Amino acid sequence: MVIRGRKAIDRAMRKHAHVRKPLRQWVELVEAAEWRNIIDARMTWPTADAIKGTAFTCFNIGGNNFRLIAVVSYQRREIVIEEILSHADYSKKY
Repeated sequence: MVIRGRKAIDRAMRKHAHVRKPLRQWVELVEAAEWRNIIDARMTWPTADAIKGTAFTCFNIGGNNFRLIAVVSYQRREIVIEEILSHADYSKKY
């Protein structure tokens, strides 16, 4: 998969040092993945979940402390990162 919107990852890594390793792991796994649907995504990252009423997929990062929100285009093999939120901020927004 191709990852777009990496600036959100860079910002999160600068702001929260403890999320660096989990985000690097997520990037490595996603770049190697060839997902065709959400079921494939969950085989790589079991916490991947579609957000009801939106085009977004949510990935729990760092022991459920952060949420990576992205649009996943399975046909184009592309993920566009929308934002990375703390668990608390995610709960307020979604």
